Amino acid sequence: MPLPQTASHGNPEYTLTRLLADAIDQRKLPVGACDILNYCQHLNNSKQQQFVIHTEAGDFFLKMQPASELASDQFAAEVSGLLEIARTQAIRTAVPYATGEVDGHSYILLSPLPLAVHGDWHQAGIELATLHSNLSSLGYGYNKTTYCGSTPLNNGWRSNWSDFFVEQRLKPLVRELASQGDVFASADRVLHACSNALKGHQPDASLLHGDLWSGNIGFIPDSRGSLPVIYDPACYYGDAEADLAMTELFGRFPDAFYQGYQSVRKIDEDYEERRGIYQLFHLLNHAVLFGGHYVTQSRDLMRRL
Repeated sequence: MPLPQTASHGNPEYTLTRLLADAIDQRKLPVGACDILNYCQHLNNSKQQQFVIHTEAGDFFLKMQPASELASDQFAAEVSGLLEIARTQAIRTAVPYATGEVDGHSYILLSPLPLAVHGDWHQAGIELATLHSNLSSLGYGYNKTTYCGSTPLNNGWRSNWSDFFVEQRLKPLVRELASQGDVFASADRVLHACSNALKGHQPDASLLHGDLWSGNIGFIPDSRGSLPVIYDPACYYGDAEADLAMTELFGRFPDAFYQGYQSVRKIDEDYEERRGIYQLFHLLNHAVLFGGHYVTQSRDLMRRL
């Protein structure tokens, strides 16, 4: 097939070859990866470009951004999260091959995920529950900064869950929105209410995906059916309910998912009392990143809390 060209970014094939060559130089890919057969661009905007690349050495999924310390840190955090998930063997995820910076581009190379439209949601619930059964003995946090979108997450270890979630998840976003001009008059009262609601709740420190909405889970076609896969993680160790709350925020997952989950791990009967607190984090984060109606939604949820 003819190779597509993107005039606004010069010759994509040349850039892709340079990035693949860098991964080869790192001894992360075989030499044949430089021999591009064809490629397809999936995303092209000012923040990120994405490609599926077919080469003599196999297929790869590439994400690249204008080079910056933030982009490099984000990609390094993504690699860490993917490897942490893969280590558990609980659920499939993308394989990270390499990251680097070449010719003004920060990049990450991953295995491509040929996603199916439908899949086994019951099995997805089982596998997420299995992932959540992987616990940390260090408390709540993670061994490095991870990112939810482009928002850095303070993952410093804490032994108290209420302190962790209020101080290291909610408060930084409230402060960031205030610096952008979106001041929530009730913020202090809401944060105090959240702290009280979580006080005494000391859940297992489970490995979390961290950003589990419908856009970050899919299914890979297989002879046994379409198998669950998760990607684009924002990993840390925390309350498993935080992942579950996200699955209900932007379009609830099918009921089969929660039935599968509960066949492995029971969902606490008090979960609904905490769900809104965990969803507030994601609404505030979307308000920081995108503004608009997410600010209004955050205000509405804060009033309810």
